[in-house]
Amino acid sequence: MPKSTEDYNEQHSLLALFKGESGEGKSVAALSFPEPYVFDFDKKMPGIALKHFKGKVIHYDTFNSIFEAQDIISGLQNYCPYKTIIADSFTALANLTIKSVGEVKGEDVPELLKKVQSTKGGAKQIEMMGIDYYGGEDRFCTWFIDQLKMLHVKHNVNVIVTAHVIEVTSAPDLKTKYISKTRSIVAKGRKVAAWLPTEFDNVYHFAHLQPDLGEIDQSVRRVCITEAFGDDSAKCSLALPSFIDFTNGSLYEGIFPNANK
Repeated sequence: MPKSTEDYNEQHSLLALFKGESGEGKSVAALSFPEPYVFDFDKKMPGIALKHFKGKVIHYDTFNSIFEAQDIISGLQNYCPYKTIIADSFTALANLTIKSVGEVKGEDVPELLKKVQSTKGGAKQIEMMGIDYYGGEDRFCTWFIDQLKMLHVKHNVNVIVTAHVIEVTSAPDLKTKYISKTRSIVAKGRKVAAWLPTEFDNVYHFAHLQPDLGEIDQSVRRVCITEAFGDDSAKCSLALPSFIDFTNGSLYEGIFPNANK
């Protein structure tokens, strides 16, 4: 039987991509969600958790290869005792994938840098990574995101993927001289960076705001942008405000204020 929206019961779980520049609060926002397990690809735990969430139990693993992460996520498909699964960050996962491909090929970074090849002019240059590296990144990252989405549906858990972004400036248009600026997800291959946001109905951008002159509280404000604004792309499938200020607070409670009632 096909599913129907008439049978849908609103559930307090989220499948989302949290993106932004380093230090904008993506990880802190994700860790505000209940009972988290973290794929700590960035290797930032437990420092960030102990600073912002003293007393909160947060489970995590760090990884030296993608095959270790594969074992963990495959096990979670059978049994998932957590309410939130966090992959922090996609950027570091992409780097780990490239590293793991090199190890399988027997080409670690120092050995790869030792290899040189001659150009037509006789100059020497370092051998570049082959297309198989980027193919491996694309295939494993696609598989990993698919596994996370399966966890979200099968176990009704929050799934959050964080990703770092950088500002990309285009070359001036030949006619208008216009220069466009966008923020692109950081990954080794352009294809996987462009593809990632298409896998999520909720893509939130994280940034900070300076306090207004005269405000008593002069601390920097941490904000989550849920709709496209200026150069920052975002999208949201929930009835949320365009900006959520979660400074010194919980983004989870900002998104699901009635979840614990």
